[in-house]
Amino acid sequence: MPLDDQRPAIDRRAFLFGASAAATCLTASPGLALPFLRRSSPEPAGAPRSLMMIHQQSEEVFNEVYFDGNIYDLDALKRFAHFARDLRTNEVGEMNPHLLDLASEIQQHAGADAPLILTHGFRSSSRNVRGGAANSHHLHGQALDIAHYSLSIGALHQHAAKIGRGGLGRYSTFIHIDIGETRRW
Repeated sequence: MPLDDQRPAIDRRAFLFGASAAATCLTASPGLALPFLRRSSPEPAGAPRSLMMIHQQSEEVFNEVYFDGNIYDLDALKRFAHFARDLRTNEVGEMNPHLLDLASEIQQHAGADAPLILTHGFRSSSRNVRGGAANSHHLHGQALDIAHYSLSIGALHQHAAKIGRGGLGRYSTFIHIDIGETRRW
């Protein structure tokens, strides 16, 4: 058998060995995994996550564990979607669970004993026409505008900035958070 015919078999074996070693490293050391394989939330998988919010306009309260340590509670996510609905049109949009993770983490930094105040959640496309960004994250259930009962907007903004991910904007009466690209305004 000529040497050239053996080359593909050796390359295939080397590839399979290398792929197997890489997979072993990634599962043995998840911290070394490529960024897209890492969890987007800094909390360990086994830690339950909760969120306490009061809607500024409707005065409704959302105070629930929405992640039990293994999976997201779909009923809690549906209740949050209703809580964060567009009150002018009464339209409910699906809210991204990672947005709740971000809000929960901000609440932990700001003081978990005091609720966040939801000023704006989901925004319907008909309402967004009046001054909203053309492709606002609010339209896709990926943004919230929030305040805090015992912190100034500046202090809440600083707590959110420490997290260092997603969009973060500061306005006079609330901060905007979203799970889009990391950017600040």
